[in-house]
Amino acid sequence: MATKNLREKVPHSWAVEDWPSDVYPCRASKGRYIVRAHRDALVAAGALTRVGRDLVVIGTAYTSWLSKQGNRVSDFVIAPNVARVASAAASSGASS
Repeated sequence: MATKNLREKVPHSWAVEDWPSDVYPCRASKGRYIVRAHRDALVAAGALTRVGRDLVVIGTAYTSWLSKQGNRVSDFVIAPNVARVASAAASSGASS
C-alpha cells in the first residue's frame, strides 16, 4: 500500500541531470552515482533508458526497483547501526 502512494507522488520520468529534489537520492549528483553504480540493474528493471543523448529514469519502474533494494537494507550491518541497537537494548533493560 505504501508503494502505491509513493508511485503516485513520483514523476512519470526525468533526465538524470534534472533529478527531482523529492525523489531519492534528492540531488542530481547522487542520482548520477545511483545510475552509474546500478546501471545494468536499472536497465533490466526498465527504470533507465536513453532518449537522444539523455539518460532518462522511468518513475514507476524506478520506484519498484528502489523498493526491492530496500529489502536488503535491514540485514546490512554497519558500526553505527550496531551501536544504536546496543544502546536501545541497554536503555530498555535498565528501565525494566
